Amino acid sequence: MKEHDRFRFKWWALLGVSFLSFTAFLDVTIVNTALPFIQTALNATILQLQWVANIFTIILSMTLIAVGKVADLWGRKKVFYCGVVIFGLAALGAGFSRTVEMLVLFRGLQALGASTVWISSAALLSDVFPEKERVRAISIYSAVTGFGLMVGPFFGGVLISLLDWRWVFWVNFPVIAIGLAICSFALKGVAHDKHAVKIDGKGLILLILGLGALMYGIMAGAEHNWDSVLDWIFIAAGVICLLLLIILDKMGKNPLLDLDIFKENLIVLSALSCSLAGVISTVFMFFDPLYLRIIRDLSPFFIGLLIAVIPAAQVLISSCLNKAVKWLGTANLLFISVVAAFLSVVLHRLIDLHTSLFFLVVPFFLLGINWGLSNAAMITAVNQVITPRKIGAAIGTIATVWNVVGSILLATSTAIFHSAEIRSSFLPAFHNAINFNIAFVAVMLAAAVWVRIKLKTRRLD
Repeated sequence: MKEHDRFRFKWWALLGVSFLSFTAFLDVTIVNTALPFIQTALNATILQLQWVANIFTIILSMTLIAVGKVADLWGRKKVFYCGVVIFGLAALGAGFSRTVEMLVLFRGLQALGASTVWISSAALLSDVFPEKERVRAISIYSAVTGFGLMVGPFFGGVLISLLDWRWVFWVNFPVIAIGLAICSFALKGVAHDKHAVKIDGKGLILLILGLGALMYGIMAGAEHNWDSVLDWIFIAAGVICLLLLIILDKMGKNPLLDLDIFKENLIVLSALSCSLAGVISTVFMFFDPLYLRIIRDLSPFFIGLLIAVIPAAQVLISSCLNKAVKWLGTANLLFISVVAAFLSVVLHRLIDLHTSLFFLVVPFFLLGINWGLSNAAMITAVNQVITPRKIGAAIGTIATVWNVVGSILLATSTAIFHSAEIRSSFLPAFHNAINFNIAFVAVMLAAAVWVRIKLKTRRLD
């Protein structure tokens, strides 16, 4: 394909890809707003409700690396379209769910579609744009997808108030139709060196089984107060599968886990930032709407309005990314992201029964800064230091870190919350869960300081 033809409809392609990715990001936050009302409609407990939220991250964790590899091998455009179809059909089924179990099933399928859309769309940006325009394209892409996160809570509140919680799933279809129409003429696939990208079948099976068993064991263990032997068997099986995968990768010629990317300190800093984004996008997006509904008794509209502050900050950050990278550099932006997450989690500890709603805006906004920088600066970092043929797999690996950490922290936090709530009430249990997250985020901040110093030292050398 000639260079001119390849980039001819690049801005239209960006719009179409961003629209379709928008739906997957929209579903992350719009569903969180609906959780209290899903709980009432389907007679679900808090622990059952956790499965609605966490099945999404479990499936993401199991599939992101594999999807990145498949996209690099079979074609990012084909894999992207497959993801859109899976996501759309699953959204339809989720809206018709009559039981918690049925909803969890379709949320899992949605996650499979979302992981395919997220990884292949981010990787497609390197195909659609020349290198000198990629940061600008990433900035626009992150702003549009961040807008999906932003309007999700507010739009979800409006839909629930006017219609029903099921419409938080069905609202995706008009956007999907518009995105597909644009991509049909604008999105051009690019052939990469397929001989340079190979998939280890045994490694892929070990990865899916390992992450799936580990995540399930942790979540089920939290639900059963760690008393079930079966849950510990799942955890052990998951750890064994992942250890075997690492050993086989060391011995094989085509490792599934390309851990060499972590030799780059910029990628390590990206992973640390994304770890904290995983905490924010799971733990706090789970507990904050419940606090606003159960403790503050706010309406769906006001819950959505307040939670929308988090993704609104992401949109603001994403829209300024191009200039921010030039002024501060990618490494500094990722470090700022980690600091913002730490400050936000600490401020969450001060939230109580009478906390001003205006005060809540501050920790929510800081969460959004971390989320926005983790997403946009991570993609920028990967494009800066990773070879083009490995971009999809690298983004998938870091995104897996995001979701695995988020899943583990949510499972552990809900276990701590549930244990404390039995003895007291919602607010003390909420604070106990926050205390645990403060300790984790503090460790990540210390690690980020160390990596940032290493990056600065290397530059001086």
